[in-house]
Amino acid sequence: MLLFSQTYVWQDFAAGQMPPADWSIDGYQAQWSVSASANAGGTAPEAMFTYIQANSTSRLISPVIDLTGLTTVKLSFKHFYDYYAGGPKIGVATRSGGGAWNMVWEVTPSGNVGPQQKDIDISNANVGASDFQFCLYITGNLYNVDYWYIDNVLLFNPLNLDVSLMQITSPDYYSEPAAVTGSITNFGQTAINSLEVAWSLDNSPEYSTSFTGLNIPLFGSYNFTCADMFEGVIGQHDLKVWVKSVNGTTDEDSSNDTLNKTVSRVCHTVPHRQAVEEFTSSTCAPCASFNTSFVPWCGQHEETITLVKYQMNWPGAGDPYYTAEGGTRRNYYGVTWVPWLVMDGVFVNTNIGEVNTAYNANLAKPGLMEIAASHSLSGTSITVNTTILPFANFTNLRVHVIVFEYVTTENTASNGETEFHHVMMKMMPGANGTTVNLTDREPYTLSLTQDLAGTNVEEWDDLGVAVIVQDFASKKVFQSAYSVENGSFGNTNTLTNINLDGIPLPGFDPNVLNYQVVLGENPILPVVTAEAGDPNQTVIIVPATTFPGSTTIDVFAEDLNTHNLYTIEFLSGVGQDELNTNPLSVFPNPATDMIYIHGALNSNIIVSSLAGKEMMNIKNFQGTSLSLETLPEGVYLLNVIKDGQTSYKKKVVITR
Repeated sequence: MLLFSQTYVWQDFAAGQMPPADWSIDGYQAQWSVSASANAGGTAPEAMFTYIQANSTSRLISPVIDLTGLTTVKLSFKHFYDYYAGGPKIGVATRSGGGAWNMVWEVTPSGNVGPQQKDIDISNANVGASDFQFCLYITGNLYNVDYWYIDNVLLFNPLNLDVSLMQITSPDYYSEPAAVTGSITNFGQTAINSLEVAWSLDNSPEYSTSFTGLNIPLFGSYNFTCADMFEGVIGQHDLKVWVKSVNGTTDEDSSNDTLNKTVSRVCHTVPHRQAVEEFTSSTCAPCASFNTSFVPWCGQHEETITLVKYQMNWPGAGDPYYTAEGGTRRNYYGVTWVPWLVMDGVFVNTNIGEVNTAYNANLAKPGLMEIAASHSLSGTSITVNTTILPFANFTNLRVHVIVFEYVTTENTASNGETEFHHVMMKMMPGANGTTVNLTDREPYTLSLTQDLAGTNVEEWDDLGVAVIVQDFASKKVFQSAYSVENGSFGNTNTLTNINLDGIPLPGFDPNVLNYQVVLGENPILPVVTAEAGDPNQTVIIVPATTFPGSTTIDVFAEDLNTHNLYTIEFLSGVGQDELNTNPLSVFPNPATDMIYIHGALNSNIIVSSLAGKEMMNIKNFQGTSLSLETLPEGVYLLNVIKDGQTSYKKKVVITR
């Protein structure tokens, strides 16, 4: 919750309660709700008033507030008015002592209003009372509004110098060093001309950036990008950001200067396939117009998008292929007209120019997980098997498995369209999907079966399945995919080679998973790369971050379930004077009949029992391989002697 000095009301509807605690509603309480949308310009959730066939007034009324001693107060809120037809007015009014309402702002919309922030100075006779209240009201023909969205309602008396850090906009998930970004808003009377923003990661050393030449008035906002980047190891981190100074001095209210955000460095990324969801209807003339360009656009981008269309039950009688699941999805996004387009969970205006802009922006997103899905049909029953491989930890995600028909024709109605594409037939197991928590590099498999009898399927050999993985609260889509009909996926999970600074690891065996490499006293850790045994594998290399330390290589087969983990342990060697590109290492260990010794040229090698009995003695060792086939199973001590001194000693295990 945001706090401001001399703040009397702050309401962002995050509690999900309508009316909020200590608030009240006068008239048509059932029309007010908390919507999981962000149409007013804030963040979800928000308040929403829904149309009703009535000519009257409805008010959302604040708690009673003590404004004793004040002569003026400021009210700020975000809103979006979704226009249907002329008639109703929206406004703000105040009262004291529970008396008559006094209007302080009112407008009669002639079209959509907002999303916008409305800032109002209130200085009427009600200000100064110990029992002050305000309301947001709508009055008139309440059928002629679609919806009115309201968020971030703030009543306060501003200080002279007060900046609020409103949000940290740095990415939640990142794979490369990322910028510290965010926004501030001026809630003080004095314009802001300079600003210093500081940050730290996991309480690391502080970094700060100064911003000068500003002119941010009361209620004005500023988006900032700090000069330094944050990095961190793979996993979760706490990013702390704060306003360090304003106009070269201390902010008068420090309570709203600091925010924390959990950010996660991911272990891997893949191309992101964006989800495209259209809400449409065969009775909607603008839908037909938009689809003349949108349908070809989807065909041109079919390799990089996952497309689903939901037929709506309006205007008029609506589309005959409307389903209650489509209605649930509509409510989730706050859809108020058709055509309505959502790309990766975000509303996009239905013109191809803006579609292309959103598409190109989404192309830059990293894919934070992979999906492998297949489906099969038996009679009217469909089974879908989906495996998701995440590259970070995720909570409260929804996996939507959506059966659609590629082309339908029997829902033709009044808008002139004769065929419809990717029409949703069934959401499995339902419109709300499956709630999942995902753990970094742990495959999650979901198997669903559904009888499609009674749905709108026209041709049983024309079905497809879309999979969308989405954060329920933010609506952000992390990945999407099409299922493969009767698909099978490869299970090869071995590498063909591992390279250290581009040089193959000597004696590499695809079936040996653990290796040790001895480096010098203060080495530069080599760059580890790997060569996949199957181009459809997912290979994830997590470099060692300390020395001594280990680099791991996860190898997931195309099916995303079959898995191997290779480990390369980098150790410190005493007296090692060879180049790091030629480190001393012994592997595999355990071994069967052969070990490989890299970096021991011209050395003497002695293999002895743990009791000290010499079993092998090789002078002036040449090459990289040493046969142990004459030795029985057991544990032995390997000594590498250079210049008369032991430079390497290690236990070697022989198993057969």
